Amino acid sequence: MCKTYDAIYEIAKYVESDILICKTEHAVFEGQLHKCDCYSNDCKCEDGIVTLKDVVVTCDDGQKHEFRWMNISSKHIVAFSFKCCQL
Repeated sequence: MCKTYDAIYEIAKYVESDILICKTEHAVFEGQLHKCDCYSNDCKCEDGIVTLKDVVVTCDDGQKHEFRWMNISSKHIVAFSFKCCQL
């Protein structure tokens, strides 16, 4: 399992916002973190895949694209933050 994936879902338990901002090599993704199976207090989804809803993708060239859903492999995430933690 990816440590980034684990960290995102662990931190999500303690922050006020469910808006995740994550950076990959060529883009920044901002969207609502989708949590699955919260019955067992473990709200993770598919292992290693971070799913965002209502996503805005900003590419390195400045272009912005919007998507209803986006799956991101956590092995490609180089940095992340939640909206409440960003200045």
